[in-house]
Amino acid sequence: MIQADRSAMTEADYLEATRAESTRHEYAKDLRYFIDSGGSIPATVDQIVEHITSMAQTLATGTIEKRLVSLHVAHLEQGYPSPVHDPRIKQLMQGVRRSLGVAQRQVKAIEKEVLLDMWSVASKGLPNWAARTTALLAVGWAGAFRRSELVSLTWESVTWLESGIEILLKSSKVDQAGAGFVKFIPQAYGDRCPVKALKLWQEVSGGETGVIFRPVNRHDQIIDKGLTPHAVAQIVKRLIEETGRDPKVYSGHSLRAGFATAGTLAGLPSYQLMQITGHKSEVTLQKYVRIGKRRQIPSLL
Repeated sequence: MIQADRSAMTEADYLEATRAESTRHEYAKDLRYFIDSGGSIPATVDQIVEHITSMAQTLATGTIEKRLVSLHVAHLEQGYPSPVHDPRIKQLMQGVRRSLGVAQRQVKAIEKEVLLDMWSVASKGLPNWAARTTALLAVGWAGAFRRSELVSLTWESVTWLESGIEILLKSSKVDQAGAGFVKFIPQAYGDRCPVKALKLWQEVSGGETGVIFRPVNRHDQIIDKGLTPHAVAQIVKRLIEETGRDPKVYSGHSLRAGFATAGTLAGLPSYQLMQITGHKSEVTLQKYVRIGKRRQIPSLL
C-alpha cells in the first residue's frame, strides 16, 4: 500500500479518510443524481423540494433519506450551510414517510439450496469464467462478505491451512480505521467446497499477488483489474435468473444474508456467527436470526 505524504495532508484529506471508499462513492453518486436533475451546490430549498417530489415517484423512503444525507454532506464539505434541515423540507419528508412508509426493502437470502443451484449453473460456463464465478459465490457466501469487502480481497490476505483458509479483511464498512479482521472458512466435504473453489481459481488465474476477483470477458479472458461491487450484484442476479428465480428480490447482499440465515437454521449461536459476519453487536445480526428462528417454528396441527 502506498503511504500518504503526511506533510502534504490537509484537514480535508483527514476528514475524507474517515469515510470508507464505498461510502465516498455512494455520496458522489447521489450528488450526481441531484446535479443531473437540475440541482446545484449550494442548493436552494425549492431545488431540494422538487428533487424529493421527483424521487418519491419511484424510490423508497430510505433511498430518499440516504440521498439527502449525501446532499447535506456535500454542502458541508464545500463550506456552505446545508439547506437539508430547512423546516419546509422536514415537513415534506414527514409527508413522504407517511405516504410511502419507512419499511426497508428486504432482499431474499441465498440459502444453501439456492447457492448450490447457482453453483451448478456457474460451473457450466467457460472454464475461466466458471472458476472465477464459483469461487466468488462460495467465498462470498461462506465468509459472509459484503460486496465491497469481497472485491477488495487480495491473494496476500489469504492464509492456506490444512483445515481451511483464513482471510484478513484489512478494512470494511464497520472497520474504517483498518484494524483488520480475520475470517476463517473451513474445508467442506465433497466438491462443493469454498476452499477448493478458491484454490482452483488461483491455479487458473495464476494469482499470487493483487486483487483476487477479476472480470472475465465473453472470450473467457481474465482482465487485469478488480471487479466492482456492482459487478458482483449483476453476477448474482444473472445466476439467480438462470436458476429460474426472480432476480429482482435478490442482490449481492443476498450472499451475506444467506450465510447468516443458514447459520441460524443450523443452530450456530450468535457469537459464532459474528466471528464470520463481523457484526459488532447482535442488534444488526438479529434480523437474520429472526428469519432463521421463524422457520424453525413447528406446526401445531
